[in-house]
Amino acid sequence: MHHRFATRGTLGLGLAAGLAALISQAEAQTLRVSNLNDPPNKGDPTVSLSYQHTYTFEALFDALTTVSGDGKAGPSLASGWTNKDPLTWEFKLKPNIKFHSGAAFNADSIVFAVKNLQSDDQKKFGASVYGSVRHVVDATKVDDLTVVIKTDRPAPILPNEIAAFRIVDGKVWTDLGRDKFGFNPSGTGPFKVTSWDNLKAEMTRADTGPRGAPKVGGVQMYFMPEAATRVQAFLAGSVDIAMGIPSDSEKRVEAAGGKINTGTAPSVAILVFNQSKGGFTTDKRVRQAFNYAIDKNFTKTLLGGHAKPAGQPAASSVNGFQADVNAYPYDPDRAKKLLAEAGFPNGLKTTAEIVTNNADLTNVYQQVAQDLSKVGVTLELKIISLADLSARVTGTKPFEAEMHVMNYGSNPSNDMMRSINAFHSCAAPQKWTCIPEAEDAIKAANSEFDPVKRMTHLRRIAQLYNDAAPQLFLYEQYELDATSPKVANYKNENWRINWHQIELSR
Repeated sequence: MHHRFATRGTLGLGLAAGLAALISQAEAQTLRVSNLNDPPNKGDPTVSLSYQHTYTFEALFDALTTVSGDGKAGPSLASGWTNKDPLTWEFKLKPNIKFHSGAAFNADSIVFAVKNLQSDDQKKFGASVYGSVRHVVDATKVDDLTVVIKTDRPAPILPNEIAAFRIVDGKVWTDLGRDKFGFNPSGTGPFKVTSWDNLKAEMTRADTGPRGAPKVGGVQMYFMPEAATRVQAFLAGSVDIAMGIPSDSEKRVEAAGGKINTGTAPSVAILVFNQSKGGFTTDKRVRQAFNYAIDKNFTKTLLGGHAKPAGQPAASSVNGFQADVNAYPYDPDRAKKLLAEAGFPNGLKTTAEIVTNNADLTNVYQQVAQDLSKVGVTLELKIISLADLSARVTGTKPFEAEMHVMNYGSNPSNDMMRSINAFHSCAAPQKWTCIPEAEDAIKAANSEFDPVKRMTHLRRIAQLYNDAAPQLFLYEQYELDATSPKVANYKNENWRINWHQIELSR
């Protein structure tokens, strides 16, 4: 492959300037990535925990902790932590860390972050992150490398939960304001932004964060919502990594010399019955009928065998998953009987709001509509953009349909309660899911420090959610990414990418 910079005499100019001697091989390399979506407020990590957005945030920011694939919290900006009492945690911070701006990271950075989290602005626009750690109410500096965090309820798994809370440079945030910060973010991640527009974010290496210097010189993150576009860019050699490719493109990628990376995902794909709309969504018999009507064999026919049928609010890689709480079996006769008992002997008509950037999931939605039609249910699929979905999730726009796309996403805490607390309970800001009989177990799981006792509460929640069927359970999600043979050490585990460890040879 000929490098374009070697044409028209530029190679000679480069040698004359001595650039080859001054720039290391790693610094000369730029990793080109086709990502799924541009985050809703660019480089503002407080507004979303969607995996499609956190892929980008992971390159730019760090949290106090990081959670491994087996669900264990480990050090990141923090070197360690101690639980002082049910409402108090003390975190020790790593020394000699700087933000991309050059400002020092210390306990003041955490105090700013927590106070900012509690601001009206964050509560309004940072619903995903705020919803996951809204029980964090105060932070006090002990010294530059020690901070005490207070919660308003017992927080037995705070080290896991706090991994959702990526730390921004408080001075840059204050000087620029939220919107301008999005275009000029400053974090402690392995890469820092040099430019950002609606098509791509360009980043260069940074080596002053807790993960150290990355192995490549920079990243060009292209935002390509359409799966076919991401695949085509990869096949054409325009990108080194294509994220979120559909399963039906695997053979083409491999034929072109690419590698398929199958990553675990701590998430269950669902269609939510929006109980706040009233009507059939509040009748458990109808919700169960929908679940019995779906033939889960689509996990093999449409998803290439990568997925498992789901029937509870946690994927099998997530803490709290119960192996004996099974997915609903395919039983269309029982579905019809339940519909008739609920007063719908001739079926019903409804609408689901969906996004279509995930080709495999889009195919599943179409299969769901076909299966439901066999029991008398007409399901209209109304396509909305990911930006519209984000606005609906944060509450700035209402969901219009009786059903909508969502998931039980447990990233990054890798615990069942992450998504339930943020979105899918009576106490969540959005009221689309409420199972009153589960609330006592939810409160107990949120406050129990003994892991064995806590698991009994999680088990109860899984059983109640399975029975109440507040969502149409679909499948445990997964991630298929394509990498060039020139890419080494790539890993996508539980929707976290090891950007700092990826290597590239040109």
